[in-house]
Amino acid sequence: MQEREKMSSIDLKAYMNNLRKNPKFTEEMLKLVEADLQYGLTIAETEMYTAKRLDYAQMKVYSACLRNGYPENVRECITKEGLTGEQMAVALEFYEKGVPIETVEEITGNSGQTAFAMKKLFQNVIAKLQEAGKAAQAQEGYAKELLEQIKSVVEKIEFQEKRYDALNEKLKEIQTAGQDAKVQSNLLAQLSEKDGMLEKQQNELNEARVTIARLRNEMDGIKKERDNLEKRMEEMEKSKAAQEIRTAQGKPVTEKKKESLPEEKQERADYPALPNASYHLAVMEGNGKVVSFVPVERMERKKESHTVSALFSRFAFRKKLDIVKLVAEKDLEPKQLMQVRSAIEKGLSEEQLLVLINKQIPAEQMEEIINIAVYENRQKQEG
Repeated sequence: MQEREKMSSIDLKAYMNNLRKNPKFTEEMLKLVEADLQYGLTIAETEMYTAKRLDYAQMKVYSACLRNGYPENVRECITKEGLTGEQMAVALEFYEKGVPIETVEEITGNSGQTAFAMKKLFQNVIAKLQEAGKAAQAQEGYAKELLEQIKSVVEKIEFQEKRYDALNEKLKEIQTAGQDAKVQSNLLAQLSEKDGMLEKQQNELNEARVTIARLRNEMDGIKKERDNLEKRMEEMEKSKAAQEIRTAQGKPVTEKKKESLPEEKQERADYPALPNASYHLAVMEGNGKVVSFVPVERMERKKESHTVSALFSRFAFRKKLDIVKLVAEKDLEPKQLMQVRSAIEKGLSEEQLLVLINKQIPAEQMEEIINIAVYENRQKQEG
């Protein structure tokens, strides 16, 4: 074989610099091309695989075919379009071990099978050759030639055993990659589920905010009603005080029951009984004659006013404490906001609410603490 001339270092450097401008070539590919040119391949020969859309493993098999000087039909069979780099490597091994190119072409014709499956097919071919050798032992000339071929193929198989082991490792990596894809799919499904939970929590938070706004409006309405009621009670107290002053100036005589009124009052038709009056004050002249009777309500009305005031006293602290602003600053979760609302409805004090909100404890613990606070408040009231 005629020795090939190597490129000069200047031409090689210029060509490689120009090749590096192409972003599709990796560093491994560039090193392979440079090594082939230094080996003696021409630029036209390296362009046989650089011009195609091949990965590094495929280029490496094509380069081996060029270095070994295999004819074009052999190269096209081994590097057939659609085969992976591993499949091309197995086909090259078949051919180098003496398997006829027709058999190699038949096996590589199905590009859908893996390199591992190709190995099995190759082993089956070798097994058939061995069986054929045993059957032809009786024929001296043909049998000896065939046995020598079988021995040669078997020796090459044993020599290439380590390469098949490496191929098995590569297949395991491919299987692992498939498992990683399954894990990734599971993670995406979990992420989708988390997005759904987050959307649900956001909806709960929005509902809690609407509830807080509604409670705030109700609190404002209760405050107005309380102010109106206190104003009315104040007017009633003033009216009662004025009435007592007028009664005192008239020197009244107090009688405890309507039934014990003087006989003169009971006989007179112009003094009807007052259903809301519990006491009557008799206004008398200087000679002791009764002029008129003034009804006086029971003192329980005052006690009733204090009871009404007590009903609204638990809302008085809300005038000082902005609950909406406080819970917004603490960035509570929807379940925690629901517990705060429950605490307000159950009448917890300002101090108890501040502790509940500022501690930012879980909603489950909030519920138990609220129950304890309600029990404690009830004990204080009974005590």
